[in-house]
Amino acid sequence: MDIASIFVPENIVLVPIGIGIATFATFIGIGGGLLWAPYLVVIRRLDPQTAVMVSFLIQIAGMGSATVSNIRRKSIYWRLAFTLLPTIGIGILAGALLNRLVPGSRWIEMGLGVLSIVMSLFFTFYTEPYDVRMELDRSIAPPVWLRALSAVFGTISGFFSIGVSDLLIPFIRNKLRVPMHYAIGTKLFLNFALACLGGAVYATLYWDRLSSSMLTILVFSWIGVLIGGQLGPFLSEKIGDEKLKEIFIFALLLIGVHLIYQAL
Repeated sequence: MDIASIFVPENIVLVPIGIGIATFATFIGIGGGLLWAPYLVVIRRLDPQTAVMVSFLIQIAGMGSATVSNIRRKSIYWRLAFTLLPTIGIGILAGALLNRLVPGSRWIEMGLGVLSIVMSLFFTFYTEPYDVRMELDRSIAPPVWLRALSAVFGTISGFFSIGVSDLLIPFIRNKLRVPMHYAIGTKLFLNFALACLGGAVYATLYWDRLSSSMLTILVFSWIGVLIGGQLGPFLSEKIGDEKLKEIFIFALLLIGVHLIYQAL
């Protein structure tokens, strides 16, 4: 592959696309895979399994960049993250294997869209006491029910290459009383760890599909998401807790509508 065939518009455009997706995803704490996978399938003409693999590999850089930024800002609840990680990881493995057996089930995708809308409505209409206090103790551990739920959401994440914390954030914020900035910072670290796991699993299952053109896509995308992974947390820090919560609700609602439309 010569240099001229690498620096073509369809590859160069991956840099601004990566900046945009990673900034948006790390700003409100959603998984970038939900945006990368459709682009890779529709525009770059990759098959669904390869698109999910490449999406995970791209997210390693983007979520890793955001994690470094949040470590500097001290906005990660480490005990909460490391306690949820094993059950989510098991779910990721199950989801990846399920994707291999049942690729592209539109009914599952439609169900996920409905779930996203339900979660956004739950987050919208959940009433908090007027004197509620946010949980600033970073040593809090998740209850058993949240660990079980994380395994279910981990399976969804492994199947679709989306950030599991998209669905966990309403529970972390409303039930555990973790402020939005910290909930997002914690979940971005989880997304980074799970992108590493998901990328490794999919690369093992589909290693023969890692061609030179795939590597070119990865390199240009990594440049963009590394930048976006720094911009998102920076912008998020400038927004108040309630306003950030409203933006997240709106994004989750749009994700649900998008998934349902895509499945039709």
